[in-house]
Amino acid sequence: MKWLRRLIKEQRGAVSLYLILILVPMFLFCALLIDFSRIKVAEKEAENAVKTGVRSVLSAFSPQLHNYGLFALDQEQEKTEALFLKTVDGNLSGSIQAAHFQFIDHRLDKGDSSITSMYTLANHKVFKKQVLEEMKYRAPMIYALELADKFKKTGLATTMSQAQKFSKNAISIEKWIEDRDDKLDDAWDAWESIYHKAQTMHPFYKTQLSDLNKLSEKVGIHNVDEVRQSLNEAKTHLKNLEEQIKSIDKSIDSLVKAGAGAADSIRGLSESRNKLNEQLNEVFYKVSDLEQLLEDTIKYASLLTVLKLRSTSDLTALKSFLDKFETALNAAKTANDTLNAELSTIDSGSNGTPDYPADQVFQNIHRISRQELDDYGTQAASSVALFSGLQAQLGSIWLFDAQNYQNADRANESFWQKANDLFTQQSPKETARNKNRDSVKTSKREQRKKAQPYLDQITKAMGSCSLIQTSDPYKESYIRLQGDSSKGSVGYYQGYMMTNEQANMAQPVPDLDFKDADKANNSAMSLITSFQSILTDVRDEFYIDEYALSKFNYRTLGLEKDVSGSIKVSKEASQPGSHPLTNQEVEYLLYGGNSCLSNYSMAYGEMFAFRLAVGTAEALLEPHIQAMNAGSPLLMLLAAVAEGAVKAQLDMVKLVQGDAVPLAKKLGSLVTLTYKDYLRIFLLLHSRDKVLMSRMQALIQLNTGKDLQLSTTYVSGTAATSIRLWFLPGIMKMLGSTQLSPCEVTGNRCQLIRTGAMSY
Repeated sequence: MKWLRRLIKEQRGAVSLYLILILVPMFLFCALLIDFSRIKVAEKEAENAVKTGVRSVLSAFSPQLHNYGLFALDQEQEKTEALFLKTVDGNLSGSIQAAHFQFIDHRLDKGDSSITSMYTLANHKVFKKQVLEEMKYRAPMIYALELADKFKKTGLATTMSQAQKFSKNAISIEKWIEDRDDKLDDAWDAWESIYHKAQTMHPFYKTQLSDLNKLSEKVGIHNVDEVRQSLNEAKTHLKNLEEQIKSIDKSIDSLVKAGAGAADSIRGLSESRNKLNEQLNEVFYKVSDLEQLLEDTIKYASLLTVLKLRSTSDLTALKSFLDKFETALNAAKTANDTLNAELSTIDSGSNGTPDYPADQVFQNIHRISRQELDDYGTQAASSVALFSGLQAQLGSIWLFDAQNYQNADRANESFWQKANDLFTQQSPKETARNKNRDSVKTSKREQRKKAQPYLDQITKAMGSCSLIQTSDPYKESYIRLQGDSSKGSVGYYQGYMMTNEQANMAQPVPDLDFKDADKANNSAMSLITSFQSILTDVRDEFYIDEYALSKFNYRTLGLEKDVSGSIKVSKEASQPGSHPLTNQEVEYLLYGGNSCLSNYSMAYGEMFAFRLAVGTAEALLEPHIQAMNAGSPLLMLLAAVAEGAVKAQLDMVKLVQGDAVPLAKKLGSLVTLTYKDYLRIFLLLHSRDKVLMSRMQALIQLNTGKDLQLSTTYVSGTAATSIRLWFLPGIMKMLGSTQLSPCEVTGNRCQLIRTGAMSY
């Protein structure tokens, strides 16, 4: 027992040491665990405090911008940061004075805390996102009720599409008809020149050939030089005979003076003289005959030369006329071929009757076959070729005989007969064609004249702003929006465009021209062409457009009436009726003019063009009988335009007064559109997001005084907090250097950095 007591006595200190070695690490571990748990609590508290601070900052949004369905900060950076720090500090446990025990004394280190603002409403992406968020529940319902149903379910979209197609075909077909007829007129003018020349040429050559034939019978095979030589020889012989007679006469006189003894000599000389006289008479007659022959030969040669030169000159003239004729006729053939080809592409319906009533006019167009024009040209060329044969005959003749005369006379008669037959055959056709053409021209002129007064009224009425003052009261507002080019200043709109790197984007406006019925129809139908593609589906652009119509004012705001006849009152928080630009903001958004007058003008003109297109489409459903029978598509179109212009002008008077007008008269008054509805259509037609959003941003700045480039929609807050460590800060610092601790230890405090970000 003693040895056991001694052993126990000797091991008592070792046990204590062993217990110390076990318990101390356990206590250290527990201390670290306690501080780690306190740090984790502080981390969660700091994270919640930062998020709360960011939310509190975003809660200070601008009430003016909120009226437009937009959310953005409405205070300066210093105030924003102060609110953030105050909120974070207020949500930390260190701000609460505990009566007894406090698990963490969490404090905010303001020097290391900050708030950063990013992404303003000036950015198109941010702006568009908020607009879509505002409108995504409202716009589809409005679209279905107020636009798509009115066009799709009534069938007007199809009717207007058919009218636009007819207008396009009518203008194209009429162009080729007029081109063909113009060239046929040129060809006929050239042929008439050939015919009139043939009228003078035929009797001339008939007479001259007859004279030449008579002369040839007298002249025979003689030529001028030969006859002239024979004549000279005869004259010389005659002169010699005369001299011999004179010599004999002198001898006789001498013998007579000599006396009667010279009687026998005188008798002999007298007999010689008588013989010489006989020879003299023969030679004299021969000279006379030779002189006549020489005269006839000269006339023959001269006439033959004249006919050769004249026939060459006449053939040149005929060929010149024929070249003009063939050039014009070939152009007419080209136009006629194109016309016939286009007519063949127009669908005439399954039973031969056009599905669209107005298309009947295409079947009444006077058509000319290619064979008819080819025959026309062949006969004209043939007549000139016949005269060319006459000219060739005359050119090759040196001795004109009876056979030559028969051939030449036959060629002359054939030339005239061919020319006269063609003239007789073609003249009634040309007369009938030009008579119908003149009638169509007169009718076109009448229809244009009928439409012109209403187009003139529209031109005068476009954009008349009701200004009591002599100066524009909105000038300063537009300068702020659009800038002043004379001073080189930049407006809100240009600023937002440049911010979004869209400064050089084109901003086209509708090309409207109501100078005459033709241009008015082109303006109306080009509008319809664009309109056909907007009823397919709902796009983001529509939400933006509907946002513009709901948040901003327009010309008839405050004039429109509800079903009961009471004036509609806008319930929008943006209060569009009180904006600086009274009743003209949507028009500005659409066209971007720098005055009320310019924006009203474009809206008024485009609205008239749309109503004109509807009226024209309706009129084409009941085609103009005179135009139908005349076979002129353009005449029918002009008649429809004239009728549509009358209706459109009357509709415009109602629209600008805030009244609703029937979408189409044939659909009755149940389907109506107002001025606002047409603005909705035009916003869809001219959808240019970048331009439209910049103009809306500019208007919002003008109306609220808030610069959207300073209106923040995204904030990021960073807060530095710290707690006091209860145990072993040195060890915790060591752990921090190895990234095992979530905080940075300074002294006996552990600092935490937390960041929170949030956007509207």
